[in-house]
Amino acid sequence: MKIVKKSIVIFLSLTIALLTTVTGLMPASAEGSSNIGLCAHCFTAYREGWSYVWGASSYGAVDCSGLIWSYNGVGGIRTDMLAASDEWGYVYNGIPNIHGLGLHHPGHVGVYVGSGMAIDAQSPSLGIGYHNAYSASWVEWFKIYGVSYPYQGWVRLNGESFYYENGQYLANTSRTLDGVTYTFDWAGVSDINPPESAYSETDYSAPVQEQPSYYEEPVYEDNNDYYVEESSQEISYYYEEPSQEPEPEVQQPSVVQEVSVQEVSKEESRQESSKEESKKEESSKEESKKEESSREEEPKEESKAEESSIVEEVIELIAEYGYQDSNESKTVSAIQTRLYELGYIQSKATGRFDDATVSAVMLFQKKNDLEVTGIVDSKTYRVLKSNEAQNNFRILSNSTFDEAGEVPVASLQTRLTELEYYYDDITGFYSELTASAVRQFQKDNKIKSTGIADVDTQLRIFSSKAKKNPNPGSAVYGASGVLVTKMQKRLVELRYLSGIVSEKFDDSTLEAVHAFQKAAGFEESDMMTKEQLELLYSDKAIKSPDFDVLKYGYAGDDVAELQSRLAALNYYDGKTSGVYNNTVVEAVEKFQSDNNMDVTGNVDEKTLELIKTEAQKETAHIGEAIVLKTAAISDEALAGIADSKSISIDVDTTEESNPAKDTIVLSSVLVAASVLVIFFTRYLKKSSKKMTKI
Repeated sequence: MKIVKKSIVIFLSLTIALLTTVTGLMPASAEGSSNIGLCAHCFTAYREGWSYVWGASSYGAVDCSGLIWSYNGVGGIRTDMLAASDEWGYVYNGIPNIHGLGLHHPGHVGVYVGSGMAIDAQSPSLGIGYHNAYSASWVEWFKIYGVSYPYQGWVRLNGESFYYENGQYLANTSRTLDGVTYTFDWAGVSDINPPESAYSETDYSAPVQEQPSYYEEPVYEDNNDYYVEESSQEISYYYEEPSQEPEPEVQQPSVVQEVSVQEVSKEESRQESSKEESKKEESSKEESKKEESSREEEPKEESKAEESSIVEEVIELIAEYGYQDSNESKTVSAIQTRLYELGYIQSKATGRFDDATVSAVMLFQKKNDLEVTGIVDSKTYRVLKSNEAQNNFRILSNSTFDEAGEVPVASLQTRLTELEYYYDDITGFYSELTASAVRQFQKDNKIKSTGIADVDTQLRIFSSKAKKNPNPGSAVYGASGVLVTKMQKRLVELRYLSGIVSEKFDDSTLEAVHAFQKAAGFEESDMMTKEQLELLYSDKAIKSPDFDVLKYGYAGDDVAELQSRLAALNYYDGKTSGVYNNTVVEAVEKFQSDNNMDVTGNVDEKTLELIKTEAQKETAHIGEAIVLKTAAISDEALAGIADSKSISIDVDTTEESNPAKDTIVLSSVLVAASVLVIFFTRYLKKSSKKMTKI
């Protein structure tokens, strides 16, 4: 029994020590609902790969509004979060520099996480997405109900520091605060982290007021309509159908009516002349023959003149509603193709003269001062095929978006996709990605490269003479889009490029491309061809010559390992994120300075070896202290003293706790526990042998 009691005491004491250590490692949850907390919540969902489940709003499974709602129940009414907001605006006017704003377009919501990026729950197949906020079809931004937004002060997100002033974080500027000058890049990230105390002094705006009393939750017959998956939505290309009024009876053209009157008058004159001829036959046969021949020639000449004037005025029917092409005739397709080239219709030729074609013809006739009938007669057709035909294009540029019933931007994006200049989603919003595609098309088609889709550019884009991309699937200097983003991410992995992925083929990206091309044996150029990109993405891609030299902007497991070792040496107190950010640079510089090394902020082979050695010494010191203390406890337990004394394992840690070091401590405690179990097992064996001898 005594042995059992001692066993229980030892294991209970060990359990308490372990629980105390583990509890110390658990991060405390933030109080309140802040914009930074919401962004961190969304990043967690993205990084952990949460599932998209319609109607869900729990950890690991959410839909679009559920992603927001799962953060402390913020957002107001899930079916209409925009209506619950007290401040909002249109995305085409720009998104404010505020983290944690809601983004909305009909049937879908997301969260703006700063730096031009957004996170949203997209669909069961796509899950949680992280993308350029301006490349999607967001219509409005809004402050989310229940979330507090900062007015003045420092905030930290993903290890980066931002400074809010008058309700928005600063970008592309600098500020001197408490004697220190901070520079903020285009994304608002500060080049220097402020003191830890600065973050707690952030002045958050007043809590969001109670939801207005006049707002009533709408009653929906089918909630499914309000959880539409973004990826499954299709842009509707439509025209207003003409009113379904009874068609008037078709009347013959006025020209035809005039012809019939003239024919009647000619018949009467012929009858009169025949009467005169019969009277004159009595006088002389010869004279009657002469008179008869002269009278017959005169009507023939008159008839020819009348017939020629009638032909000039006849208007022939070419095509109308209900007509359809046959194997022999492609008239309707020819009409539709020309209307498409002039911007009156947004779809390719179908060969059927349908309602959309009628509407397009009517609009063409109106703009070209023709009788608006919706019917293509010979006159309309002649103007349609001429160089003088008026087009229906308008200038499209940055932030232009399609309004209800119109799809000029979506049509432009679709056409650029066919020509292999545009590789993103058809959004109906003229983003920088669209401008980049237009710019490249203009360059290849010998048009002034502006990125603005003016009338001349659109006439060329939609014409049958438009040139396709001569280098499809390639990334060209100055371009933007998914091809560039994918290329940049791979260049970062191979350590040719460092820093934030900008989604634009800029100067720093060009420098990285040249380095890769040189290493791979290609001639340096301002373009990564399709073949070069395929090599870049393959397992045969050559790593950067400086791959093992860690520096700012790099990411990977080796960076995470570096952060852990620096944390063990008390040089780093941030998260083990695997990203070489400014905080890591500062830690490395401090280590290099303390060890009389060249202060570069980069970790070369020499610096890395020294960090490893010092970290191992520190780990060994901590482990030795724990093992010695554990051995002492074991001796006391075996001596029978553990009954009356509490057991504790203390390690001298006067410095602030950090996750990496706490992990080492926990591992050491587990090792000590194993040692304790071994001692106890041996003790039981010895006791058992003594009792056997007795």
